[in-house]
Amino acid sequence: MRGMNNFHAMDTEELAAPATACVVKLWRLSMAVLLGAILLGFSSPVMGQAVNGTLLGTVTDSSGAAVSNAKVTITETNTGISRTSQTNESGNYISPDLPPGTYTVTAEQSGFKRVSRAGVDVIVNTTQRVDLVLQPGNISETITVEAETAILQTDRADVGEKIELTQLEELPIGGPVRNFQGLLALAPGTVRPHRDHSEFFNAQDSLSTEVNGQSREFNQLMIEGVSDDERTGLLQIYIPPAEAIQTVDVSTSNYTAEFGRAAGAVTNVILKSGTNRFHGSAYEYNRVSALAARSFFNRPPNPVARSTYNYYGGSVGRANY
Repeated sequence: MRGMNNFHAMDTEELAAPATACVVKLWRLSMAVLLGAILLGFSSPVMGQAVNGTLLGTVTDSSGAAVSNAKVTITETNTGISRTSQTNESGNYISPDLPPGTYTVTAEQSGFKRVSRAGVDVIVNTTQRVDLVLQPGNISETITVEAETAILQTDRADVGEKIELTQLEELPIGGPVRNFQGLLALAPGTVRPHRDHSEFFNAQDSLSTEVNGQSREFNQLMIEGVSDDERTGLLQIYIPPAEAIQTVDVSTSNYTAEFGRAAGAVTNVILKSGTNRFHGSAYEYNRVSALAARSFFNRPPNPVARSTYNYYGGSVGRANY
């Protein structure tokens, strides 16, 4: 009996040890989850320049002096979403991480007329400068400014090309899938996009291009800032239809920090976003040769009568048609 009691006591202790370890592990896991929730709750979302743009500028008065603490409101035209900021002591303001779209910038300060600039296009991976000049007067009055975007880019050093919606809709891309990669030749330093590999390996007809003499394997393909490279680095995994694309950003040199992995071109596809109204479109790809335009080498028949020789029973006859 004493042996049996010792056996049962030892068995109970052996079972209690794993149970205690399990409780400790669960407690540690709960604390980790709680700490993560606290950190996420107090943190603000950070979005990269790769999928957004930046709008900045300087607010001055009519004499050229900086206007500090001026209220700057930036409103997206299609969605009506706005954000506000204030100028610093130098009159500068900046609004990073703006989704691509068309914006209206308004500045106001007590003792000055409100000034507004509409039709500011913010494209992905770009920095747009909008400088505003306040005139003395009542703040209830508004001055609308119409100006063109500066030709020179002075706020960033990267080199590239933006293939915008109008180009995707109106330029001939070719092929029933309307592959946007056919327009990558618009970027300086690129060769004509070409198809590599067999249909078995390249079923989507992904096109390749070389940039600035670099191998095509050095290119980086992305959708909304997420890598879209096939694991071998040779093809693009998903090729969205041209109808779904808003902008194609192609950077070829002097990349910003988030594009540090590539040595060739960085192609970032931005898809269309919603607006406050219902809209849609439809198109068809015409493959009927009778309705297609005549090619350069397909000349019309010569209207001038031609001659040929036909043989009738061994004799030579001439027929005109």
